[in-house]
Amino acid sequence: MVASASYGDDCASGARDAFDDVHFDCVEYQSNYSSHWRGFALSAQQALFCRDAGGLWACRVHVLCGGSNLVSRARASHAFVVGNMSNQSLATRAVRGAFWTGSGLGVHLIVTLIFFRILNLEDMGYFIWAQRVLVLFQMVGVLGLNDALIKYQDASRIHFSSAFWACLFVGIALFVGFIASEWLLIIWLGRTPNIAAFFDIAKPMALIIPLASVSGIVKAILARDLRFQSIAISEMAAALIAAIVGIGLLIGGWGIKSAVWNAITREIALLGGLWIAAAWMPSLSFSWAKLKALLPFGFNVSGANLLNNINNNLDKVYFVPVLLGPVAAGLYAFAYQYTMVPLNRASVVLTRVIFPAFSVVQRNNQTLRRGYTRTITAIALLSWPALIGGFIYGREILLLVKGEEMLPALNPLRLLILAGMLKAVGTVVGSVFLAKGKANWSFRWTLVNLIVFVPALYWGVRYGIDGIAAVLSAAAVLFLVVTQILVNRLIDLRMIDYFKSFVGPFLTTLWVAVALVAVRSLTDLKPVEALLLGAVIGSIAYAFAVRLFAWAFVMRFWRDFRGQ
Repeated sequence: MVASASYGDDCASGARDAFDDVHFDCVEYQSNYSSHWRGFALSAQQALFCRDAGGLWACRVHVLCGGSNLVSRARASHAFVVGNMSNQSLATRAVRGAFWTGSGLGVHLIVTLIFFRILNLEDMGYFIWAQRVLVLFQMVGVLGLNDALIKYQDASRIHFSSAFWACLFVGIALFVGFIASEWLLIIWLGRTPNIAAFFDIAKPMALIIPLASVSGIVKAILARDLRFQSIAISEMAAALIAAIVGIGLLIGGWGIKSAVWNAITREIALLGGLWIAAAWMPSLSFSWAKLKALLPFGFNVSGANLLNNINNNLDKVYFVPVLLGPVAAGLYAFAYQYTMVPLNRASVVLTRVIFPAFSVVQRNNQTLRRGYTRTITAIALLSWPALIGGFIYGREILLLVKGEEMLPALNPLRLLILAGMLKAVGTVVGSVFLAKGKANWSFRWTLVNLIVFVPALYWGVRYGIDGIAAVLSAAAVLFLVVTQILVNRLIDLRMIDYFKSFVGPFLTTLWVAVALVAVRSLTDLKPVEALLLGAVIGSIAYAFAVRLFAWAFVMRFWRDFRGQ
């Protein structure tokens, strides 16, 4: 039950006056918005006090010793916000958040597929190369302050404003530095065709760096309140606006520049949408002391994210485009774009959704274990059957996109799908590390990964894009094993319980695979017809298998989504 807004500080003072033993350590915020305490009766012994400061919530549970006058007063009051805190559990908000936040990915993948089909592979190779390089600059620009603001429970408006101005300054500096790097490379290597073609595409796209740097701070405001639907609506709107611009320019004959402006438009529209949803503007004040409180955690997260992105992008930033050429880069980019990119995107989505939820219960290992195992089960149940379908029908997919020209990407596509099945269930590991305050673990482990990964890629590049994809698959096995051992230690999870989480998804995936292999071997159809038939048979097999092997889990998942 809830104390009404008019109750305000009277609710807090009532708690102080009623009991000598009440622990009351509420956080004071400075805000231009209307602020007041709200009291939520959890039981006759506990009450939850929350303060709303411009959309940012600080909540504390306080034990009430003795009969609770506060609770009885709260029960008699208006329950106008009870749905926000009581009817929606953490599981409900996290599940809904994961659903809504990932909704814009489909639009992005469809638009990228259109670009791959119409534009030549060499241009797409340069475009994806530029995207991957700029992602590294974006990781530096946000300084890890978005995650630090979520983790730091006492963050106030001045913390957010200071973080915003710091990220804006760093983002602009990185933009200028990237533009200047063209001249440094020309001095060092000469004006080669590869460098010229790369910077023709990358220079206008560099506008994304400062935009992405500050959008992370605005996004953190929404993430702290688990308002993932607002984030998702912003992302979906941005994807649709960018799609209209990109496809319109493509029809108008702009060639690869249509893909470039699609990317820029998406980032501009995303920042605008997030700002509207957050209803927040930074103040002109800046506090170095407040910023310093965020930087240690932020630097650990930023360092781990940067190293992790270098780890994930070394193949696409250096080994394939530089050592194998832009056509190979285009082929490899397609295989990666439709296997690992959705999973990497899912990792960002899940971290955004699960990290705040896990942070709330970071000291309760039992709750963390339950949330963690349910999450990886859901990921496997949703992703593995779809990935195995892509593995079986990989040839038909490539023929449909661009004909025989795409077939050299078949082996990389299948190898990356196998790697993706492992990486999919490993996406939640980072959220556990962050929620437990072990950002330094992520940083150190990623550094070890990098040391192992670089020589492995040098070995793999001798075998072309097939060798690079094989290295990624082998690395996925090693990295999953080691990180899972670390997570088990953090949340007291037994390995046998971890493997039990995959029984339903494994049997479901096996059932779907058998059905698809049987249908494919018994028919000889054109790519479009084969894919349509495979989609129908696969969907039927999936529904039947879920009913047999994972029905109880799906029903619980559905109840969480509906908030029951």
